[in-house]
Amino acid sequence: MSETHDKGLGRGVRWTASVLCVFAAGLSLWLSIEKLSGRIDSLAGCGAGSGCSNVLGSKWSMVWAVVPVSLFSLGLYLAIWASLWGPWSASHLARKFRCCAAWLCLWAACWFTALQLFVLDQFCPYCMTSHALGSLLGLCLLVGERGKQRRMVAWFCAGLAMLAVLSLALIQHLGPEPETHRVDVLQLHGGGKPSADLSEHKAKDIHARGEGRLVQFLNGGKSYRVKALPHLGSADATHVLVKYFDYTCAACREMHELLEQEMARHPGELAVIVLPVPLNRSCNQYLPEGAKNHQHACELARLALKVWRADPSKFADFHRQLFESEGMPLEVVESLAIGMVGEQAIVSDSEWVDELLKRNVADYRVFVQSTPVMPKLLIVDKVVVQGLVADKATLDALLEKYLGLK
Repeated sequence: MSETHDKGLGRGVRWTASVLCVFAAGLSLWLSIEKLSGRIDSLAGCGAGSGCSNVLGSKWSMVWAVVPVSLFSLGLYLAIWASLWGPWSASHLARKFRCCAAWLCLWAACWFTALQLFVLDQFCPYCMTSHALGSLLGLCLLVGERGKQRRMVAWFCAGLAMLAVLSLALIQHLGPEPETHRVDVLQLHGGGKPSADLSEHKAKDIHARGEGRLVQFLNGGKSYRVKALPHLGSADATHVLVKYFDYTCAACREMHELLEQEMARHPGELAVIVLPVPLNRSCNQYLPEGAKNHQHACELARLALKVWRADPSKFADFHRQLFESEGMPLEVVESLAIGMVGEQAIVSDSEWVDELLKRNVADYRVFVQSTPVMPKLLIVDKVVVQGLVADKATLDALLEKYLGLK
């Protein structure tokens, strides 16, 4: 048997390729299990954690939004391993297969690395490790087959492998987008009683202080005093939503635009309490490990809340300008705030602002246990939309289903 193997590949090359196959296949299997089990999802939003979550949650990690790409790589690595050790390992067919498979590994590594670098702008260490193993395996096989394949066959294999990878890329590009949000029914602790982390006595919870209309969620475990909190729309609107968000979050910006359209479509029927949760550890210690700090997130949240506290009538305009003027220098934002409510209101410390941010972050600590993505939109009672909805039609459907708005 060994003589037959040696006529195909050298012993060292065969064993090296086999070890690379085992490690690459094991990693592909693990990634497939993580994806299929739902531990890695496709929710679109900010604060979602590591680059792996964002890369493996993208449409490029799946084929037609059904089959993980890692399952295809798993099958390829197992087939290569079988071609190295089967009784046919020295046959012309096996050698041609290994040549094509080697080029497939190399082209696939190039494609998925370029995706992370130029399209997603995120890197997944596990994915890159898999691509590195695949590249080493491909090079190992090409070195082992060097001089044993006619040049025409080698070029044919390289071209065929490139065509296969391009076909995969086209299928992924044309395939359906994955779900970008999730609707959760929050589960409370203690047989329907709210978690102590999320619910405080109304005298302590700043969200419930003040006078006027009180809206309740989570079976009454969480209350919000509409007029006392920053909000958009009429405090007397039929339905009041609560949005936890960050001014530096692109998904929150898109959700803001969608909600603006909904309020314009349903005047007097819809209002939104807006509670900033900065995605920066300097004021939010519960940001998940691996999630990037968002520059100036804390400062922008404080400025917006100071504007609200000083003059609620100016808040909606300031809130919109923060979202519509993406990347505005912090100094310009401060000048804008001062121009609206005066310098004293902006430069002075505010215990109310600090306490409200602390309470918002404490709520985020509970919500993040389900998924870290932002924004988070409380619609009714225990129903919360996590992440960014795909489009206005999706939000329309949610509001019709849970609030009866048409």
